[in-house]
Amino acid sequence: MASGLRKNNISAYTDEELKEFDLIIWHKTYFEISDIRKCRDLGIVTVADFDDHWVVNREHSLYDMYQREGIAAKLHRLLLSVDYVTCTTDRLADEIAKVNDAVEVLPNAVDPGYDGWKVDRVKEERFVFGYLGGPCHVRDVGLLRNVQHELTEERSDYLIRLFGWNGTDIYNHYARVLSDNNRSGNFSLYKGADIWNYPKFYNMMDCSLVPLEDNRFNSMKSELKMVEAAHFSKAVIVSDVDPYSDVIKHKVNCLAVRRPDEWTKYCRMLLDNPNLAADLGAELNRTMKPFTMDVVNVKRYQFYTDVLKN
Repeated sequence: MASGLRKNNISAYTDEELKEFDLIIWHKTYFEISDIRKCRDLGIVTVADFDDHWVVNREHSLYDMYQREGIAAKLHRLLLSVDYVTCTTDRLADEIAKVNDAVEVLPNAVDPGYDGWKVDRVKEERFVFGYLGGPCHVRDVGLLRNVQHELTEERSDYLIRLFGWNGTDIYNHYARVLSDNNRSGNFSLYKGADIWNYPKFYNMMDCSLVPLEDNRFNSMKSELKMVEAAHFSKAVIVSDVDPYSDVIKHKVNCLAVRRPDEWTKYCRMLLDNPNLAADLGAELNRTMKPFTMDVVNVKRYQFYTDVLKN
């Protein structure tokens, strides 16, 4: 099997060059149906990789773009066109199987071998809550709206840090939410980092805040934020919704939020008992051991081996 595509797209290859490949994997963002059909005609195994559902809900920040560009329909055609699909959770696999039943679950995982994943927390005087998330989480971050205001009224022995800030309207909105509209002194932000370096942000927090609105699209996501925090043995305060509900053990490996007021309640709990944060982080690390590359890649290798035999 050739190791990887060396040119920018399939159309840049001759048929003879493509025949060097036994299997080609497409991410759901970069594909042309005509390229997939061409590869299948040449006997190359085609695989699409999905990390969330192909239909976004109306409240999603990308909804208008999905509607305007017909993205859901394009992704549906992708599912129909490939030989196999890989995805990150059983719940998403069940949905994909309604379109293409040749689906395999390969969970999101971390590779502890990369330098960016080294655990190197420097102890600080104040307890640090951190938020680290992408630009499609406006409504999720909104779940934290009252936390800073309520905590600031009571104490000053903590910080809330926003990681990944890039000066855009979305991240400025995140900053306003997490800083109580810039009124709190218990807030700081850090500019974004590339994919190889952003994990270092976990070394700058004691607890990861993981808010997620309860809706169908979100339920198809993976447990990635808990996987990341687990590698660094961080405490997590997390929305008790799918997909996190599958791995949550409340007050054992995390603090699970079921009501809006519990975000502040559990922040207080950790501030009053810092040892609890360490205990939750250690147990989360044990819980999420299966979500490492050395474990998942055994299954990945077996999947590729099996489909190439067919």
